Amino acid sequence: MYQRFLDAMAIVRETGAPSLFITMTCNPNWPEIKENLRRGQKASDRPDIVARVFMQKLKELNKDLDEGVLGIQAARVHVVEYQKRGLPHAHILLILRPEDKPVSAEDVDNLVWAELPDKDKYPELYETVISSMMHGPCGEQNPRCPCMKNGRCSKKFPKPFCGRDHNVGG
Repeated sequence: MYQRFLDAMAIVRETGAPSLFITMTCNPNWPEIKENLRRGQKASDRPDIVARVFMQKLKELNKDLDEGVLGIQAARVHVVEYQKRGLPHAHILLILRPEDKPVSAEDVDNLVWAELPDKDKYPELYETVISSMMHGPCGEQNPRCPCMKNGRCSKKFPKPFCGRDHNVGG
């Protein structure tokens, strides 16, 4: 493990600081997992299936990164970890060529969107975002939500609307 850390540091020394930090999280509701479970089983009962599906999807993400979906890469390093519930997730450091590195909020806006897809044009994508990528509901609507501590959301939701992006520290 320590040798891999040293290898990663050598890559950074040679190619520069990471441009993007990407996290990929396993979803136990992925169809490829659910359709391979027996009746009454949960994803946590079959870590072999979960790991296999996750690694296939990580391989596809890495293929997209190799093809330059976020810019031409100079290097990439990733690690897979397991959460308390046993679900894998990957942390990926992507080092882009200098001309592809995002340096402004506008550059980041070209890579990342934080808006809901059109429900009529992209119904499947809309449902994925609503069910997997949004916090809540919590607060008065759902006081038993796991994030609730002493009657308030521990993640500080809802947050005020922000009409523009800010490049903090970059």
